[in-house]
Amino acid sequence: MKANKFIVNGLTDASKIPDIKASIRSHDGINSVRVDMQANTVTVDYDEGRYNEGDIKNFVNETGLNVTQVK
Repeated sequence: MKANKFIVNGLTDASKIPDIKASIRSHDGINSVRVDMQANTVTVDYDEGRYNEGDIKNFVNETGLNVTQVK
């Protein structure tokens, strides 16, 4: 299992957090998703045997957020 933290733009509506998490978790091999509005971050724990950092970045971007940096 691997975790990546993504700094994002567009995280302005707390009511969308459950949908963001569900969208990312809908992919097999995603173990957990944490969203921090104050820090503008999305942290994703995933199976690195199935996905790489670029895949996870794409999953985050597909939610309507814009990844600006990976920590």
